[in-house]
Amino acid sequence: MKICLIACSIFLIGGSSVLGKVSHLLVASLGDGVSLSDKSGKTKAVNQATFLPFNTKLSVRPKSGIETLAAGYQFRFGSSTAFVCEEQSIELFSGSIFVRSRKITNALNLKGPEASIRLSGAGSCLINLEPNGGFKCVGVLGKIILSLNGKSSASILPGEIVFTNLTENVFSDKLVVDLHNLFETSFLISGFSNSQSFLDSLKSVSESQKLFIGKTFDATVGSAKKPEVFEINNETQPSNALAQFSNDTSNLSYKKKGYEVTDSLPLQELLGRKPKRLSVYSDEFPSTTIPTPDKINSEKSSVVDPTTRPFPSRLLRGN
Repeated sequence: MKICLIACSIFLIGGSSVLGKVSHLLVASLGDGVSLSDKSGKTKAVNQATFLPFNTKLSVRPKSGIETLAAGYQFRFGSSTAFVCEEQSIELFSGSIFVRSRKITNALNLKGPEASIRLSGAGSCLINLEPNGGFKCVGVLGKIILSLNGKSSASILPGEIVFTNLTENVFSDKLVVDLHNLFETSFLISGFSNSQSFLDSLKSVSESQKLFIGKTFDATVGSAKKPEVFEINNETQPSNALAQFSNDTSNLSYKKKGYEVTDSLPLQELLGRKPKRLSVYSDEFPSTTIPTPDKINSEKSSVVDPTTRPFPSRLLRGN
């Protein structure tokens, strides 16, 4: 009996560790796909419908991309992305990835040269490795909870973007990304085959964002080259989604709420035209003419005094 219980406990412990592994099944390859370097230093392509090896550096070829499936996850790796798959984490050396978590209990560690973040919750997000070694995270669908080195946390909803502040070891303030532009220009979203339900969800959140933001101004979010800051530019983004292989999630356009201050007078802005000053007198006395007292008295004399008017009941009796 004891032997049976010990065997069952060993099986459960071993089973839990196996279930904790995030095994990536390669389901789609675009362009030249992904390759690995064997022990002899030779490059070998990874075939579709196979599992990506653990603890082996993988490199997505330029102008290419791959899509993988794992238990409760969907991943997409962009052009020139170098990474290593570990049992419960991904180590990213360059490039960008798309993560879709299907279960609210999911948790995944993502390692970079200068920062490590933990993703949990149910939703989708885009993650780009920045030149400073940190991360840029953009919410796409659902709600993703981020934890930076176990000290700082942030939750991102669709259209929200945060950077890792490496100096203070916290996340930056949130910005708002133009989702419609993001969905059209990001290769990790538009460059792959998407289900109709996923496309409907993207359309729904982008339309909702347009109604919520209202009046906006155009700008672009650049890269984080220093440990504590990131760039904001005013450049126009290309509209060809399939052309953005080398930089999938950088230079994303974003919008903020705001009011544009004009040089016009407040009353002119309210009316939509120049205000006109009206006369305080009647048409008989234009504003450029000051009436004399005699003129005013003569007008008053022509008005019937209410006290001299007959009482209404007398009119009815004929008196």
